[in-house]
Amino acid sequence: MLVFFAIVILLLVMVLTFMVRPLMWPSAVVRTDGNAAKRDIFRQQFDEIEQDKITGMLDTDQYNIAKTELERRMLDELGSTEKVAAVAKPDVRLAFTLIIIIPILAIYIYLVVGRPMAMIPAAGMPAVALETTMPVAPKASPASAANIRGIISLAPALASNIDPAATVFIFARATQGVPMPLAIARTTVKELPYTYRLDDSTTLMSDIKLSQASEVVVVARISKGGDAKAKAGDLQGISTAVKPNGMTVNIEINQMLP
Repeated sequence: MLVFFAIVILLLVMVLTFMVRPLMWPSAVVRTDGNAAKRDIFRQQFDEIEQDKITGMLDTDQYNIAKTELERRMLDELGSTEKVAAVAKPDVRLAFTLIIIIPILAIYIYLVVGRPMAMIPAAGMPAVALETTMPVAPKASPASAANIRGIISLAPALASNIDPAATVFIFARATQGVPMPLAIARTTVKELPYTYRLDDSTTLMSDIKLSQASEVVVVARISKGGDAKAKAGDLQGISTAVKPNGMTVNIEINQMLP
């Protein structure tokens, strides 16, 4: 028993030390750059659209739209570059109050809750009381439910003259609004038929997502040049307008772009 009380007293001293020390001495002034994290995010997004332009994911118009939007958001969101932490004044009265109250409260809790009989639940606990203690599973957010999946296939009549290593782009774009792809995946002709899935994790830009669109069309395109920009001679299949709510959309690549 003596060992138990010694451990309890030691723990109380440690807790009081951590809680009371900030109240007895003022904190130092800290100057930090409040926009450092935002700058890193914007720099990464600029790099992404530059890379997408180089690889052909975005044409010149789409690149200019994306770059202008990023520049506007950067000017709106980047404010003062310095944050100064407030200096906490010592509160000796509160410190001594905690020194007195915490040990008394700890002793009271031990006397009430620490009794062995108090740890045994009452017999015949109502089922409703038990149900209230059960954790409730979180509901899925709309963003996590926004996806489109399906199978991409190639029409047999077009399969004979296609390079098996040619790139196949699968992307969704909104029927209204921003023309650039909201989500994109890629594979090769030799992998067809290919099972795809588009969602917010396959987006090109973090602020333009599949979950933000009410209706989209899904395009599957075989690019002979290896980039996503449409060119004459590319093979393509396109879906009708669908809602990105987990629908299955199968597409057959069956037409040649003029």
